[in-house]
Amino acid sequence: MDELDEFYVHRAVVRTSEGVNGDGEDIYTESDAVPCFINDQSKLIRDQQGQQVVGSTTVICSNQYAPLFRQDSEVLQVTADGTKVSRGRVALVDVADSGPLGLPDHTTVNLV
Repeated sequence: MDELDEFYVHRAVVRTSEGVNGDGEDIYTESDAVPCFINDQSKLIRDQQGQQVVGSTTVICSNQYAPLFRQDSEVLQVTADGTKVSRGRVALVDVADSGPLGLPDHTTVNLV
């Protein structure tokens, strides 16, 4: 059990582009719903190329889900009625692993 499980009150799906099919249509894969905490806020962040961008939403989840959040993947919040609402695209993923310190490990994903 993750130490932060009670904190993860939201659910999100990560939609990742897999390219284009023969008809020119985008092909996507969607992850299963991930327990997380979604926080709307605006702040300046640096993306993976070091450019400053305005982040609009932060998603916090367990480190086991970090590989799902590839740059430019779309993150959709799953609402109580099962609808999926786009929250933004992945700009930066930070994995906090405390190692032997025993602090709560988690992944922070900044969306634009």
